[in-house]
Amino acid sequence: MSVAIQPIDLQVLFSRLNEIGRDQSTLREAQAQAQMVAASEIAEQSEQLEHRVTQARTDEEGPEQVNDESGKEKRGSGERGTEARDERADDQVFRDPDLGQNVDVCG
Repeated sequence: MSVAIQPIDLQVLFSRLNEIGRDQSTLREAQAQAQMVAASEIAEQSEQLEHRVTQARTDEEGPEQVNDESGKEKRGSGERGTEARDERADDQVFRDPDLGQNVDVCG
């Protein structure tokens, strides 16, 4: 069962064609405008981050605490303090198993 379009319906559709076209172009421009606004906000935020100075955290342990602990062990009794210090020094030093195994002779 097919329904034919009446001539009056065609006249109404053709008269509204310009209005519908304007609405569609406005929607497309709104999407492009929203993207441009978002891009400018992102650029502004990244520029602010570049110029911001970050505060150093003071509650972190630094190398000075490690040196203080090794200084206390030096004051320990003789050989036992030296052995404990050497064991701790070996635990703290990271050794890469691949480091120093290959020699580049090409230059």
